[in-house]
Amino acid sequence: MVYAIGGEKDSMIFDCTECYDPVTKQWTTVASMNHPRCGLGVCVCYGAIYALGGWVGAEIGNTIERFDPDENKWEVVGNMAMSRYYFGCCEMQGLIYVIGGISNEGIELRSFEVYDPLSKRWSPLPPMATRRAYLGVAALNDCIYSIGGWNETQDALHTVEKYSFEEEKWVEVASMKVPRAGMCVVAVNGLLYVSGGRSSSHDFLAPGTLDSVEVYNPHSDTWTEIGNMITSRCEGGVAVL
Repeated sequence: MVYAIGGEKDSMIFDCTECYDPVTKQWTTVASMNHPRCGLGVCVCYGAIYALGGWVGAEIGNTIERFDPDENKWEVVGNMAMSRYYFGCCEMQGLIYVIGGISNEGIELRSFEVYDPLSKRWSPLPPMATRRAYLGVAALNDCIYSIGGWNETQDALHTVEKYSFEEEKWVEVASMKVPRAGMCVVAVNGLLYVSGGRSSSHDFLAPGTLDSVEVYNPHSDTWTEIGNMITSRCEGGVAVL
């Protein structure tokens, strides 16, 4: 099943959740979240969907909701350690990692935190070297990558940081060829694919969007440009099938 959760249209923030069944090729409405939210983080952990933070109604939220697809029910299960939106979020080995984003005070963040859904506890981890919002995040080879985004001056970044759990620190790896924020990131067969985004964070219009795609090889620490997408886009989604 594919779930579409929250978001906004014409400044109206949604709490609704829709589910797509690839067998019947039909979208259906399932239970709505307890709070409308956009700019949120979403990931799957232990068979449940977690929705974290984001714009919640008229303010920046820190609540965490969990969706049980068997019971068709959203439940508020706790709070984030810090309110944030447009952050990076990923699951690895039963834990949820939250990186960067924008704080309730409108400040781009370097912070890195981990949430244990079983104990419902947050723990701080070493912060990134660079403040990032609208960044891309992916887990690969027992490491977490923080890619691009924009910094405190809202300039698009091409730099990339990798968190090594063995060394318990962030290290900078090879930079992308193109600065970009609001791009899509996915790990496939030991490589990271980055597509689209904005090269100029100050320009939210179509001319500022990118159609280029880059691939990162962690073994050679190199980025390679591959064929461009048909349509330039930013703040989209990507999936592997």
